[in-house]
Formats: sequence, structure tokens, C-alpha cells
Amino acid sequence: MKVYDTVNKTTVELDEQGLIDTLIAGRQVDVFLKAEKTDPDGYMTWNEEHWTSVSDKKFVRYYSINGRLLGEYTGHNIYDLKNEFKPYEAVKVELS
Repeated sequence: MKVYDTVNKTTVELDEQGLIDTLIAGRQVDVFLKAEKTDPDGYMTWNEEHWTSVSDKKFVRYYSINGRLLGEYTGHNIYDLKNEFKPYEAVKVELS
């Protein structure tokens, strides 16, 4: 998939594993979703996910709606990441 690198001002071609490797290397991956998502309890709605890594096996996802960062985040291990990190469902993916 095409990913815009906001630091180097270039577009790169990365697959899902390439994005995970980039996360582990210390870059943030911003995923702009095609549609809004809501959690099962109806507590929070978002349309952007910002993924960062704490280590090579621990990751944090922050949420935004229409460019406004929400005060919530979730922690994930490498196994959660394989189920929750879905950049292929995005309209746009950026590296920060």
C-alpha cells in the first residue's frame, strides 16, 4: 500500500508487515479510516488511529475524530496488533 512519510516528504510502498517493522523501529503510523468506528459500549467514536511502539512487543493506539485527539488510548501486545492493526481498511496511511 502507498504510505506518505510526513518526515521525509515522500510516498513509500509498504505492506502490513513493513508498517509493523516501521512501528518497531520507532516511527508512528497514522491510519485514517474510511468510516467512523464506535466501541462496543458506545462510549467513544473515532475515525483516526495513531499507532506507536513502546518496545518490539508492546504498542499503544491513540484515537482521534476529525483531527481532534481524544483522551483515550489502548495498549496492545504483538498478538493483539495482528488482530487490531488494520491499515488495509484505511483511506490513507501516514508515517510521522
